[in-house]
Amino acid sequence: MGSARGLANHSLYMARILLQAWQSALNADNGPEERVLDAAFGPAIRGHLLDGYGWFLLAMTRATTLPRVPPHHTEQLPQLGEGISEPGEVGEYRRLEQEGWLAQLQAPPPLGLARSLPGGTLASSHSVPGIATYQQWWEQLDGLFQRMADCMDEY
Repeated sequence: MGSARGLANHSLYMARILLQAWQSALNADNGPEERVLDAAFGPAIRGHLLDGYGWFLLAMTRATTLPRVPPHHTEQLPQLGEGISEPGEVGEYRRLEQEGWLAQLQAPPPLGLARSLPGGTLASSHSVPGIATYQQWWEQLDGLFQRMADCMDEY
């Protein structure tokens, strides 16, 4: 198994590949409707982003034993080793998990698709995030990873 930092970068890379494929599918002339592509690509990208965030948290807290599945929330972090204090950034991430972009990423997406009615209207008001939202989340995580890497490299 790789390092938590390496796994975080790998997850972010996998999400980036899916974002590029999603954009290609949106640009195709004969592809499915945009709402169908949103529902198809979004959950997979969300999974990679949440995994990347979890590996990032483990790297930041200097976890020495990695779980098979990363945490997706600061509340799921394992106990820190003796003599290791929680990094101050964890408090920042807890706040973002409560009311920021991380809260939006962590919120489960609606199940299924809204049924399309004649005339292009939707039978339900629920919608899934689109590519622009996932792109923003990817950029936010990339920024966190870069900031964390700079801090860790200084120590």
